[in-house]
Amino acid sequence: MRPEAIYELFERLTRRAELPRAVVPHMARRAFGSNVSDAGGRLDEVQALLGQKNPESARPYVIPAQARLREAVERVPSPRELHGRGEL
Repeated sequence: MRPEAIYELFERLTRRAELPRAVVPHMARRAFGSNVSDAGGRLDEVQALLGQKNPESARPYVIPAQARLREAVERVPSPRELHGRGEL
């Protein structure tokens, strides 16, 4: 499939879905990279699946989900949990 045809397809689908902003193929690529990461994929796996030569090239595609960020915050113990209920 030609790249122009993919862009045209996304443009038609955006209009058909009556989305407020254009959806472009690169957004799908970013979402895929983030989904692989959120599912536990490592950076080298994201790199390989996206066809990147350099592992660092895949880093911008790894965008953590808000739920994962919240879980990370919840795993950090509070000072009271670390040092008991007394004075710090």
